[in-house]
Order: sequence, then structure tokens, then C-alpha cells
Amino acid sequence: YEPPAMGSIQAELPTLRAEFYQLAVSSDRQAAGFALEKLLNRLFHLFGLEPREPFRLIGEQIDGTFILDHEIYLLEAKWEARPVNEAALLTFRGKIEGKSVFTRGLFLSINGFTTEALTAIIRGKQPTFILADGGDLSPVFEQAIRFDDLLRHKVRSLAETGEMLTRVKSS
Repeated sequence: YEPPAMGSIQAELPTLRAEFYQLAVSSDRQAAGFALEKLLNRLFHLFGLEPREPFRLIGEQIDGTFILDHEIYLLEAKWEARPVNEAALLTFRGKIEGKSVFTRGLFLSINGFTTEALTAIIRGKQPTFILADGGDLSPVFEQAIRFDDLLRHKVRSLAETGEMLTRVKSS
């Protein structure tokens, strides 16, 4: 594994940012969702996170996987009109728990999560995945924080505080 060259990141991020903002105003939300998966795959690749394309297993769809600091993460990506509710988070938890005890995950909902979902997903349960939204991607696209560092901050916060959705102050 070779860490990505900073020059390639600086050269590619403006293109990804422009594509992301074009998707935000697209009237075809289903097409935007599929395009988001491809854009995220390129973002993960750009930061050396060794992404895997979406794939199907019996009874479930996995939006992709990536490797961060030698750990494999399942990815769930949603770009729906409203914030994601508890049912979607519980479904993703089931996908993670159906794998190994060391499986982790990232649930990215561009339009965020309902307050009820954020409360219910941790009530009496041990969190096994981190959450991110469109607000987390903006500082990455603006080159205020590296994507891999954003994810590391979220993972550390989850391990230290149990909070699944934390905000990162960009440097």
C-alpha cells in the first residue's frame, strides 16, 4: 500500500466536489444515489482506503467496503429527501452483526439522521459503526480535512465516548 500523493488529492478533490454539488441539485434522486456510490468509491480510492464496489449477498445489498488502518468497514450510503430513520440504521446494524465480531461500518446519510434514530440506535446496544452526513463531506471537498483523518476522528470518538455521530473541527 502506498499512501496517496497530496498533489493527486488536491488535483482530484475539486472535480469530486463539483460532481457532488451537481448531484445535490439533480431531480432524479435514484440516479443521484447510484452516482453517489461511484463518487464515494473514487473518494475512498483517492485516500488509499482500498474500496470495493457494491455487491450482493443472499438477502442483502452491501454498498461497498473499505479499509481504514487495517480494519475492514462495510459502507451504507443514502441520499434520500429526508433524514434517515431508525429502521435503516437497524437494518445496517443487522448487516454488520451478521458478519464477524470485528466487522465495523460507516453509514453515510447525506441528509442526516432523525433525532429518534440517533437516540434509539444506541439505547441498550453497543455501537458497531460510525455515522456521517453531507456536512462531514463538505470540509473534505474544501480540503480543510483529509477524508481518512475525518474517519479516524469518528472511530476514535466512538471508541472513547460511544457517540456514533460526531463533528470534526477541521484544521
